[in-house]
Amino acid sequence: MAITRREYVTLLAESVLVLGVMKIASLVPATTDTAVVRPPGAIDEAYFPLLCVRCGICLEVCPTKAIMLGGFEEGIAAVNTPKIDPLNGACEFIRGRCEESMRCADHCPTGAIQRVAKEQVKLGTVKFNHASCLAYHGKECVVCSEMCPVPGAIVVTEDLKPTFNPDKCVGCGTCVYSCPANPKALGLLAEGAKRTKWLG
Repeated sequence: MAITRREYVTLLAESVLVLGVMKIASLVPATTDTAVVRPPGAIDEAYFPLLCVRCGICLEVCPTKAIMLGGFEEGIAAVNTPKIDPLNGACEFIRGRCEESMRCADHCPTGAIQRVAKEQVKLGTVKFNHASCLAYHGKECVVCSEMCPVPGAIVVTEDLKPTFNPDKCVGCGTCVYSCPANPKALGLLAEGAKRTKWLG
């Protein structure tokens, strides 16, 4: 269907206005933390959308494809900024392909993601849903415990049921990604995440 010149100009003006509002929103420091699980070494959420230029390099260098782009569901300021999605892949900064080189931090051109010591990293905390866990339905499954790279974060009881220690969990999402239950018995929240201070 053809549109008139007037309709075209109106549509163009509305698009510019929306993009302008999104840009301004991304430049205003957030007053509260969002629920976005960020890559390891991410700076304070209040300034992350400001410093991140949405170049997508961290997505390209992530070997597990755990880093994906945020959408409108995370808020306007988080749109097209990197987030960890454990359903797509686990973050391997503790054990795996990034334990020697934290690639997302090493390649970030602005410092929105910075290289930090492993003991300083906590992306979030795993949420456990007993109702979906195979072990709590009489099945033999301890995959989450076997795959977890952090000693003591997941402990299996004598009757082969996993229990989770939020204080030791680093939020890498390995257990979430590996969980064979459908729907998953595990989810990853930004709760308890440690962020790198931005010195500006």
